[in-house]
Amino acid sequence: MSVIYYSQPNTAFSDLYINARKKENRFYSEEEIKKLPNIQKDHPHYSEWQLRKKSSNRFFSYLKTKNKPLEILEIGCGNGWFSHLMSSVQDTQITGLDITIVELEQAAKVFNNENLSFVYADLFQKTALNDKKFDIIVFNSSLQYFENLKELFKMVSNLLSENGEIHIIDSPFYKASEIEKAKERTQNYYKDLGFPEMSKNYFHHRLENLGKHKIMYNPVSFLNYFRKDSPFYWILITNN
Repeated sequence: MSVIYYSQPNTAFSDLYINARKKENRFYSEEEIKKLPNIQKDHPHYSEWQLRKKSSNRFFSYLKTKNKPLEILEIGCGNGWFSHLMSSVQDTQITGLDITIVELEQAAKVFNNENLSFVYADLFQKTALNDKKFDIIVFNSSLQYFENLKELFKMVSNLLSENGEIHIIDSPFYKASEIEKAKERTQNYYKDLGFPEMSKNYFHHRLENLGKHKIMYNPVSFLNYFRKDSPFYWILITNN
């Protein structure tokens, strides 16, 4: 499978992002990608992937309840593991979109399902992608890389079919009182990592920034808090 390029690649950001991921031990081999979200117990991010496995299984189960053909777009698909997982749901057509070239090329090489494709596209440029319509659009651990959510959702809503859905999974949200300290932590983190410029590409959002939405999974509810299941919300935004 080959990546479909709808936009001219931005290699500067892609290279910066991948180099930071490598330093974090979050750049995976092809053999590891095939098995995600399962990963070896001695991997430094094993605990993180145990949480992501739970959130992905919740969403996987949700998709199966739809019982109808679905066109699904994952925005920020990275190496494609989650797009691949969704492609196992019957009667789905999955498009994984990202702007990190190396991970997209990995995804296209590792996964070759007939109902799965990977594309490079700048969402804010007019391309052939804008002519497509999707029943479900997913941001899985990627919303934090978009600065202006109002502009993002205005654009994304144009890609949705009638009664389409936007889902946000595994992205952090903050209270207003937490934002400044969270920004400071992010700046210090990337500075210590050796990539201070990455902090300019990581944004801190509040649930209120989303507008009208439905909480599908609440990590701070009484039961979920004590389960220590996942620290992240699962959010649904509909196109009506």
